[in-house]
Amino acid sequence: MGVLSRADVDLSDVVAVAREGERVSFASVVERDLAASRAVVEAVLAEGEPVYGLNTELGAGRDIVVSTERIEEFQRRTVRNSSGGIGSSLSVEQARAVVFARLVGFSRGGAGVTSELAVQYRELLNRDVYPVIPRTGSVGAADLTHLAAVAAVATGTGRAFIDNAAVSGADALAAVSLQPVTLQAHEALAALSGNSYSVGVGALVVSDLAGIVNAADRVVALSLAALAEHSTGGNLSPFSVEIQSAHRSAEQAAAAARVRALLPSGSAASTQDPLSFRTAPQVHAALASAVAASAAAIRLELNSRTENPLVDIDSRRMISGGNFQVLGLALSFESLRLALAHVAAASERRLAKLSSLQAPLRRAGRARVPGLLSYSASSLLAELRQLANPVSLYTTSLSDDVEDVSSNAALALQLLERSAALTRTILAIEAVTAAELAAIEAQHDGSRDEVRRVLSGPLQEIVDVVTAALDADAPADELVAALERELYA
Repeated sequence: MGVLSRADVDLSDVVAVAREGERVSFASVVERDLAASRAVVEAVLAEGEPVYGLNTELGAGRDIVVSTERIEEFQRRTVRNSSGGIGSSLSVEQARAVVFARLVGFSRGGAGVTSELAVQYRELLNRDVYPVIPRTGSVGAADLTHLAAVAAVATGTGRAFIDNAAVSGADALAAVSLQPVTLQAHEALAALSGNSYSVGVGALVVSDLAGIVNAADRVVALSLAALAEHSTGGNLSPFSVEIQSAHRSAEQAAAAARVRALLPSGSAASTQDPLSFRTAPQVHAALASAVAASAAAIRLELNSRTENPLVDIDSRRMISGGNFQVLGLALSFESLRLALAHVAAASERRLAKLSSLQAPLRRAGRARVPGLLSYSASSLLAELRQLANPVSLYTTSLSDDVEDVSSNAALALQLLERSAALTRTILAIEAVTAAELAAIEAQHDGSRDEVRRVLSGPLQEIVDVVTAALDADAPADELVAALERELYA
């Protein structure tokens, strides 16, 4: 990312900061916007009119005025009360993604935080302080519990990782020569007012999904080669330029082209293969389209001002609103889980066909891949289908019915993470079986022309990984894990 400015931030910028450790600095325009937005907060505070979260309590207490002498204590209480997250902590790269996403929000001027707080968040990233952020707690109406864990560390409480050890927030700051910041009026709410977990970690998860799309095309190509060798199938006509040009999906055409590039044209005795083979470009295109839509939804939220109340520099007002409602983002995660389930379902069906072709080879002692790997794939698919169900509607009313709807975006994202992992594994299981079949030359009975296709480099690499693991007598889980590393490296 380098320098934060008014320019749009992309998913690749989140990946660079969170995963690759890129350092962050502020352009002068960001420093000016921070100062201008803070000046609005100070002016509104001086006017004394009630403003939500500035000089009033939060949620059900929105009509209770906070006196001037209690404002500093109110900031501490807000962070402490919001630190209700539980469960396992986020990974280091996920924690960095959360901090960076909130810092981007600060830089847009809608939060009205002091430059001191923004710099503190920047330096948490630049000095490798990673807040311990519990995974569970957000209902998708701002990721309050996740962001409270970050704010706690910035103010010298909470816990953080330093050199892979969890220490108190105060000790973590001291270890990198940082002082705790004292939150000023409105800053506690401003620090919490964003969907930075759903956006930041979502950027990492969705960025990785492109790897599944490409891997799925490689696996289909290998399965077609195996099908051609051991049956009358493996027909490539559904992947032809003519068929693809008849449809106006660029994603579909790209998927078919990737498969064509991996296989020579050849011929097949069967006029049509099962749908799981011949409609692979259409299924994979649906996933690619869903990935693009979700990336656009993340980009929209990342570059918007979603705080409540919004600090508007132009009108010099603090305005209550609902930009923290990220239903569109949640629905994009839901759509992705459904698309992944379709990709995995087609993979499991191709695997079933390949496993049937493998059966006589097992009886003859020529196959070493366990036949019941297909059972594992079926079990994983059952879980995937369950995960594809929507969760955005399963919300409840909170805070004395003030917060009566929400998006469950965080949960939708967490289920997406699991769905992606299951899909990767199912595709790897298909690839294991296809690789062994493609490597074993069929003993044809002369009833048909031999169709054996010479494997391209990328497909031969998959076969080599499987062969090496089998030669080492690797158990099934290690065999599949080796394939996952190859497919998603």
